Amino acid sequence: MQLTTNKEKLFRALVQSSHFTSSRIGATAGLQGLLLINTKGKLHIYSTNLNTFFHTTIEASLQEEVRLLLDHHKVVEFVTLLNNGEVVLLAEKDKLVISQGKTKGAFPLLPNADFPTPPKVEGEGQIINGEKFEKIISLVLFSASRDTSRPVLSGINFVEKEGFIDIVATDGFRLSLFHMKNELKIRSMLIPADFLLELTRKIKGKREVIMNYLDKEKMVYFKAENDEYYTRLIEGEFPPYERVIPTEKKSTATVDKEGLIRNVKLISVFARDFSSIVICHFKKGELVLSPKIEGGAENTTTQEVEFEGEEMRVAFNFKFLLEFLNTINEDKIIIELLRPDAPVVLKTVKDKDYLHIIMPVRIQE
Repeated sequence: MQLTTNKEKLFRALVQSSHFTSSRIGATAGLQGLLLINTKGKLHIYSTNLNTFFHTTIEASLQEEVRLLLDHHKVVEFVTLLNNGEVVLLAEKDKLVISQGKTKGAFPLLPNADFPTPPKVEGEGQIINGEKFEKIISLVLFSASRDTSRPVLSGINFVEKEGFIDIVATDGFRLSLFHMKNELKIRSMLIPADFLLELTRKIKGKREVIMNYLDKEKMVYFKAENDEYYTRLIEGEFPPYERVIPTEKKSTATVDKEGLIRNVKLISVFARDFSSIVICHFKKGELVLSPKIEGGAENTTTQEVEFEGEEMRVAFNFKFLLEFLNTINEDKIIIELLRPDAPVVLKTVKDKDYLHIIMPVRIQE
């Protein structure tokens, strides 16, 4: 088999596919590889880690059907360094030769008989706005747990109820929630956060994305142009997140975001030596930040705020504060306080459908 294709398109497809291979220690070599199938002038590329699947196609000048599996690591690195333009792929008995002019690279083939391909998708699915979906997911994604020992916390929970949809993530220390009308008709489901992280990177800027469900396989499917993404849904009971959201408040502060980022970073220089805790003292007209340390007024900074309610001191892990502040794209944030030991609600001024909660750190007064 010999086929000719475009280097830039081949490189993009290989890189995209490589993000969905298995990186787990002990995984079979096949799951770390890419399956290439050529049919009727199209080169299909598949990858999987058994929980997620990826499939894309690029044009290629060959009509005969060919199926081969190769380790992506060296292939991607080699193709990266080729010049733009056409490249030739020549499949022999036990290797794939990629050439461009006088440059050639040979890569061993892997047994491909047992490589799993994604299930067939029935129906047309529904069209969702990729730009809007990417924005919403990015505002909750950072709150999902990185610890896979509790799978339900490593996912984004979609909860459909009475014409609305809640999109929520939590790691037990913080929570992000989007509550809005379910115009996209999304079902209740729990999608792995690491899959959505890759998906949103890939669909950024794309207006139309097709979404579908594979009920038998308990999977969800997305398609953007020639790229198809599949993932198995997480099974399990998500924590009752509604109970964490305060129904009342005693104080409200409106704060300049960029100023708060700067001041949190300033105090983090000292807070890193004290369990990464920053104490925020909210009072009329100002917010005073300091590290968790007894005595004196050293190592503090102050910024002006709009404040209503009771004066209050609340302690946070500064990393959680910064991650929230660096995610949102607005100038002002609203901070709602109930008690020093109660969940703190952070909102944006413009986006009324979104809120973020950080559990404060208990400190001795």
